[in-house]
Amino acid sequence: MAEDRGTPAPSADPQRELDARVEDLAKRLADVVNSADIEHRQDLREYALGLLRDETERDDGPSQTSAATQAPRFSPLAFAFLVFLVSLPLLVLFLPLGLGLLGMAVVMGTWGIIDTLFRR
Repeated sequence: MAEDRGTPAPSADPQRELDARVEDLAKRLADVVNSADIEHRQDLREYALGLLRDETERDDGPSQTSAATQAPRFSPLAFAFLVFLVSLPLLVLFLPLGLGLLGMAVVMGTWGIIDTLFRR
């Protein structure tokens, strides 16, 4: 079963060579990790994965990221709406906290409106 995942398509000779090199390096790395003491193996695995992750996340030039792959922006207007909704029941249950949250909702809402106007 282990041999099934390592066989790329016959038309991909450069890809096949890269796959063989990666498999060879993975076997060598596994030999090093397996030669360590049992209590250190998990640490070595995590260290190797971290190194691999860090070394392969390089900038290959300007990336063409779409809006769907970008991290969502913080929306102060939406946050103000949520804080306002939370503050309503607290106005009845615990007045000082409810008033504080209501004030924060007003500040965040003002910030959100100003941010929306100046961004466009």
